[in-house]
Amino acid sequence: MGADRAEAEHILTLLEHAVETLTTGTERIQQRLADAYRYSLIADDANSSHRLPPTVYALQLDLREAMTTVHDGERGWATASAATLTDDQCVIFARRILDAARLMRDEGGSARVRPPGLLWERMRNRRPAG
Repeated sequence: MGADRAEAEHILTLLEHAVETLTTGTERIQQRLADAYRYSLIADDANSSHRLPPTVYALQLDLREAMTTVHDGERGWATASAATLTDDQCVIFARRILDAARLMRDEGGSARVRPPGLLWERMRNRRPAG
């Protein structure tokens, strides 16, 4: 079941903003990912986006989960949580965001989005430090 056009365009706008943040920032990739998550609001629409392609919806849920694991009153959820991710984990998210934007932009839906992969599954199952 596909998303309606307005919803798809909205999600594409969020994804493109996230890509822009990831590619133009000067901070470490952890901070750029936190900024992309926070400022694009990409995961805020996850509850209403169940009609999106499954990989895009899964990306929204995975980002929300990864960016809300650690709370720091001063830095906030996203920055504190992203700081616990490795560079490789952040690169996986960045690639998934780029692929999701390509998929949403592709009217025929023929673009492929990378599945989360084994590294992501291991990261999801890790225990927080401390």
